[in-house]
Amino acid sequence: MKQCRVSVIVPTYQRMQYLFDTLSSILAQDVSDIAFEILVVENEPQENGEIKSFCLKNTIEYIHEPRAGLHYGRHTGAHIAKGEILVFVDDDIRACDGWLEKICQPFDDGRVAVVGGLVLPEWGIEPPEWMAFIHPGYLSLLDLGDKPRDLSWPEQVYGCNFAIRRSGLFEAGGFNPDSYADRDLRWSRGDGETGLLKKVYSAGYAVRYEPLACVYHRIPAARLTKTYILKRAFNQGISDGYSARRARRFPVENLSSSQAADSGSNRRAKLLRILAGILRGDAAAWFYLRARFVYLRARLEYSVRYLFDGKLRQHVVRPNYMD
Repeated sequence: MKQCRVSVIVPTYQRMQYLFDTLSSILAQDVSDIAFEILVVENEPQENGEIKSFCLKNTIEYIHEPRAGLHYGRHTGAHIAKGEILVFVDDDIRACDGWLEKICQPFDDGRVAVVGGLVLPEWGIEPPEWMAFIHPGYLSLLDLGDKPRDLSWPEQVYGCNFAIRRSGLFEAGGFNPDSYADRDLRWSRGDGETGLLKKVYSAGYAVRYEPLACVYHRIPAARLTKTYILKRAFNQGISDGYSARRARRFPVENLSSSQAADSGSNRRAKLLRILAGILRGDAAAWFYLRARFVYLRARLEYSVRYLFDGKLRQHVVRPNYMD
């Protein structure tokens, strides 16, 4: 029997209607030369018997993690996983043929600590025109071109299609806090895989983009509403507020964005298009402006809370969140 080399970790929270398709697409991967396991980490207070039964029938390890928070699900899976390569996916993706092989291949290069791939949309409805200026990252969509390459900060890959050496994850102290299901914990969210990537870059490891490691990410109609996008903008404001405060304690995580030579020019070009749209009365430009104000409001409120909330300050400066 081959020693397990790869562990695919699927944290899940209330997406049973998509989860079984996700797991089926992983089980269907043709990788005769890769020994891999699948772990489902249910991130809910109570176990779901139907999910547990599906895992049992398909030789998938089922783990129950009652603490709210995506990073808890990811870290619990990482502690139990047997593989030297940990592959994290969301519970609403569909892996393309050859995905697992392609996301693992770059690890033959000892410099590579993280690999991420193409994330394409599987739209529930046609995207509305008012979303024209909304960053695709708000929907965890990623397309950095059709050629594999090493990335540099601030280029990122997303946690819905994210592989990392087990040793690298533990050395970096794991993912920073991510989304919480409990609204009362929203101010405890952090910058998730973004924070982890900062630590990986700072340590001098390579982050590889591999477009053939492709997944489709389901985007239901509920995520294509103004209410959802504004909520997403608010949460991003919290995450970026966390990043800024944490960088004061851990400056090694405060990487300069100047490594991405064209990022500034791209932002300026986008800003000019938005300003032109506002002058024309374009709905997409005005909605972008509205989302931006929501984002800035969250950044400001986070800063105020940080000043007056000692528990929040202690939470932000934890060296790692893997315990």
